Amino acid sequence: MPSDDDAQTQDKLTQAQLTAIENEIKSSQPLTSQLLPISALLHQYSTTAANEQQQSAGFIQSAQFLSTKYTSLRRVRGDGNCYYRAFLYSLCEHLLLRNSNNNETGGLKEFSRIKTTIANSLKWVCQFGYEEMTIDMFYEELVELFDFIETSLSAADNNDKSASTSAGAAEDESNRNNAQQQLHAKLNEENSTSDYCTWYLRVLTAAQMKSNPDRFLPFLLADETNMMMDIPTFCSREVEPMGKECGMVTVAALAECLGVKVVIEYMDGRLSNIDAAVGGIGSSGEVVNHVFGQIHDEDDGGGKGDDEDRDRICLTLLYRPGHYDILY
Repeated sequence: MPSDDDAQTQDKLTQAQLTAIENEIKSSQPLTSQLLPISALLHQYSTTAANEQQQSAGFIQSAQFLSTKYTSLRRVRGDGNCYYRAFLYSLCEHLLLRNSNNNETGGLKEFSRIKTTIANSLKWVCQFGYEEMTIDMFYEELVELFDFIETSLSAADNNDKSASTSAGAAEDESNRNNAQQQLHAKLNEENSTSDYCTWYLRVLTAAQMKSNPDRFLPFLLADETNMMMDIPTFCSREVEPMGKECGMVTVAALAECLGVKVVIEYMDGRLSNIDAAVGGIGSSGEVVNHVFGQIHDEDDGGGKGDDEDRDRICLTLLYRPGHYDILY
């Protein structure tokens, strides 16, 4: 039987290995990558070793299909927080570009709605067992991030009013690019804004589930691994801890909490439309997608629900087993 010293030595070795893996991930994967061409997805699977090609055939087919719908993607670090991090980055980017480009109706109204929801969220989440002193720092980080976006939008609006010449228009475009670069840098700082805001998004997700347990409990009952848990237990084990992967129930909860639509393309490697005689990949194998956070069913009969749905932010993410990235 191993001694206590042996056990402690093994624990130290295990922790050292985990730390080494974490450091390797940090050194090789940014929190969120620069914009990449969608062809990078196909390239990833097309260069798979021959003995893995059969397993990759479905992913190649899916990548080919996605290349007909999208032009770019951003990779997100695979650290168990990828859904929340992808949601955060995509939401902020949409709000910044949607409004500064000034080419979508309802843009400023939508920014104001989401900013107000976040500003009012601290008192709300404290109704569900969270202590204000414990979470205030994380809440403030998200508020400050939205303040940064608002400041950038105000500057862009002032530039729009003065951009009557080609030189002014060029300066306006440069300022928008600078704002986007600043946002990218802010959300790629280690142990900083992205991590703080990511954890607060987890709190919002858990509070949304606790606020309406009858809405979300059926998701847990349908999953054998979670069916014996109640909502508070599930949140404490699967939602609140950093590094816990996000499932369908938490995707729905966060989308509904902030009132945004989330479209997820599910790229799980399944083959479709295969010509068995040739062994080739069908040309029309579509990737299944799911939409969360829709409100069209709230239409009052006069089309109001459809109009609100149309104006809402829509985030598009790519799911592969255990991981999320951002699609454009």
